[in-house]
Amino acid sequence: MNLKQLSAAVIVAMSFSSCVLTHTALVTNNSVGYKVGVATAKPFQKDSDISFKKAKENGDISKVGIAEFKVTQFIFPIFKTTVTGE
Repeated sequence: MNLKQLSAAVIVAMSFSSCVLTHTALVTNNSVGYKVGVATAKPFQKDSDISFKKAKENGDISKVGIAEFKVTQFIFPIFKTTVTGE
């Protein structure tokens, strides 16, 4: 197998694979609520902010009930923070 075939095989294998890592935490004794705020960072995106504070601002949430952090890897990683509360 030459280098071109090996490279093509690796690229095809990578395109069929992905990885998802999620961590959910009940951060306070507050109720879960109905509001949802999300902060996302994608590859090559400048000034990405995936903090809980940014997710709270995006969802207009004052009391956080549940927080989730998720990383999805499909060639490039995508980071996402989701908070739910009131």
